[in-house]
Amino acid sequence: MRKFVLASHGSLAEGIKNSVEMISGKQNNLYAFCMKEGESPAVLKERIEEIIFDSNKKDEIVLVSDFPGGSVNTLLMSFLTQNNIYLVSGMNSMLVLNLLLSKEPIDSCLKNAINAGKNTIKRIELEEENEEDDFFD
Repeated sequence: MRKFVLASHGSLAEGIKNSVEMISGKQNNLYAFCMKEGESPAVLKERIEEIIFDSNKKDEIVLVSDFPGGSVNTLLMSFLTQNNIYLVSGMNSMLVLNLLLSKEPIDSCLKNAINAGKNTIKRIELEEENEEDDFFD
């Protein structure tokens, strides 16, 4: 089984979990943990440890953080000593949705989800309208 743990500063992780579940339905293997302002990273670590310790050694656990160099990501790095735990940073909805829906082996799953997350970031512009308005012709 794969488990996905979203962790962020503020409420980003909960928001992404809610958004993704609006599309995919309730996911029993998706967890969100948010470090609130003034809260110690140790509190967040304890909550995440419960998920990890309740998991089977054969479970693949994918941790997803918001910022690569942030305190939440640094905290999650401490779990990488276990062979069944993976860490991805730069959380966005498309990344998480692709992780959840993938049935691929873990390395392909991570690679493809990261690419999907990157490729979803776009600048959207309206096309310029033709100066001559055909409406009155």
